[in-house]
Amino acid sequence: MTNIIACIDGSSLSEHVTTASVWAAKQMGSPLILLHSLEKEANRSDEDLSGSIGLGSREHLLDELVALDEKRAKLALEHGKLVLENAKDFAQNAGAKQIALLQRHGDLVDNLLHLEDETRLIVVGRLGSNHTMDAHTIGSHIERVARTSHRPILINVGKFTPS
Repeated sequence: MTNIIACIDGSSLSEHVTTASVWAAKQMGSPLILLHSLEKEANRSDEDLSGSIGLGSREHLLDELVALDEKRAKLALEHGKLVLENAKDFAQNAGAKQIALLQRHGDLVDNLLHLEDETRLIVVGRLGSNHTMDAHTIGSHIERVARTSHRPILINVGKFTPS
């Protein structure tokens, strides 16, 4: 139970989450882990479309759909790596000493549960990359993280300024 886990997704709050997590890591003398979860896209359909495609073009279209899915997955992986590298640079400039990058496939909550034994604090933004900044909205993961995790959670709602 030693690490500070910063949940980074490239959203507008990622820089503030990083700032808060660096502050916490320095205050607690703990290593910082920048975590990016590659979650399955919610808007994609898993239904079998092969029955609605004409006989002549079925194989060709399915091959194109598979190629498109592969391309999306590669782009998401690359984007996540860039997000983590940018957050690492930012954290180093803010004074963090021990920084690890971790990119995992799967649900954020499941990934946090897997890391829970080594976690001292979880830092997460109020909204993720799939949300707009609305004063009355919280992200879909906040409640699930709060109900599932047995570790303290720091929820960042905007610019973080240590007092």
